[in-house]
Amino acid sequence: MPYTAATALAFAQRQSGRYGDGECWTLVEASIVGAGGKSSIPQTPNFGPNVSYVWGSAINVTALQAGDVVQYQNYAWTQTTRVDTTSPAGSGFTENDRTEGRGLPHHSGLVIRVISSGMVEVIEQNIPPRTGPVQTIRLALTAPATTTVSTQSGSTVTVTTISHSVSGVVRCYRPVAA
Repeated sequence: MPYTAATALAFAQRQSGRYGDGECWTLVEASIVGAGGKSSIPQTPNFGPNVSYVWGSAINVTALQAGDVVQYQNYAWTQTTRVDTTSPAGSGFTENDRTEGRGLPHHSGLVIRVISSGMVEVIEQNIPPRTGPVQTIRLALTAPATTTVSTQSGSTVTVTTISHSVSGVVRCYRPVAA
């Protein structure tokens, strides 16, 4: 039976709370194997809890599609929003960072959909570690371009700049038939 991404995603999305032992691997492994894919165990050299798993054929992040697997290692995505305001009364700015981290030492997620090049929605569990339920989240695998928007209200000008940084290792896999 060939691997069917839609079957893997349907299984993962039916789960609530914590699936199995709550490890990220358990959800992804059950989803792939149950959908006709090959287990990561024979594909991963020296398989064990402290190695990065191999989930099929390695692919580039630009080739990702629903049903593929993302394996993170010491990954962090930081989105910085800076708002500069200038008015007759003076000027100033605020800055806010939002960081999502995965994979200390590694973490796995199943791609639900590709939002844009380098931006995906994944289903995962075990975030935060040892307590995180099955959840979906949007993550940048490569840093999106900086965006700047300027607005004016009367004599007040507001410039909002959003920038991103991505660090760590992200490996992408297309599951193969068992």
